Amino acid sequence: MNLTNNTPMETQTQDDFIMLPTNDVCFAGLMENPKVRKGFCAAVMRVRPEEIAETELLPTHLHREYADDKLGILDVRVKLIDGVQINLEMQVRNYEFWDERSLFYISKIFSDQLKSGNSYGMLQKCIH
Repeated sequence: MNLTNNTPMETQTQDDFIMLPTNDVCFAGLMENPKVRKGFCAAVMRVRPEEIAETELLPTHLHREYADDKLGILDVRVKLIDGVQINLEMQVRNYEFWDERSLFYISKIFSDQLKSGNSYGMLQKCIH
């Protein structure tokens, strides 16, 4: 900013933002940054960021075995190096049946970990 002219200082307001991080598309974009993703996951899990070695983005479309199975599309799906999966949903408005939807999502994530012949001991924690 040029302070030598006589124009008043401009201040940025919330209305100047193109997209707020509460928008699910913007939120997903922020989570593409490994540092942001690691810090956010640490905050959600209430651990120090140093305790999270690595994060990986996973596909957000949940597996459907049959064409008429319910489609589930997550905002952000993260896998930690130890196998823990986290579903991050940005929701700012009240959503009817949110509890049921959340349970559906996390159940699909949890059950999709196992394939035929796998031991139940292979299941990792899933966080929603």
